[in-house]
Amino acid sequence: MNIKLATPKDAFEMLKNQKNSFLVDVRTNEEFNFVGMVDASQFENRILLNPWQVLPQMQLNPNFSNNLTSQIPLDATLFFLCKTGGRSAQSAEFALGLGYQNCYNVVNGFEGDLNDNSQRGTINGWKASNLPWRQR
Repeated sequence: MNIKLATPKDAFEMLKNQKNSFLVDVRTNEEFNFVGMVDASQFENRILLNPWQVLPQMQLNPNFSNNLTSQIPLDATLFFLCKTGGRSAQSAEFALGLGYQNCYNVVNGFEGDLNDNSQRGTINGWKASNLPWRQR
């Protein structure tokens, strides 16, 4: 079984309409704090902030599996989100191995691609799609 892809807007709509769905944000704590995070109030705050990697060396989070399986049932639909889509794809594949059946990678992530001025958040991704987010 492979992970599925969802645009940020499709992920947001499915999260709003499917009660057994969760957003799993796999960015670092520093990214949550300084870049911002999804405002999950429109989907009953079904969000798990669970870094895939941790600073300072960006090693795999040793608590990732336990954080996920202890808080989200295996029959849930999961939408994985990171900065641009790389870490979320890796963590979604990993979740399949844990027994989750419905894993989506949110394409372009929270910030998306760089624009001509080397800035993110303006071309694609959650922020550029004008979906709800906030500073922490």
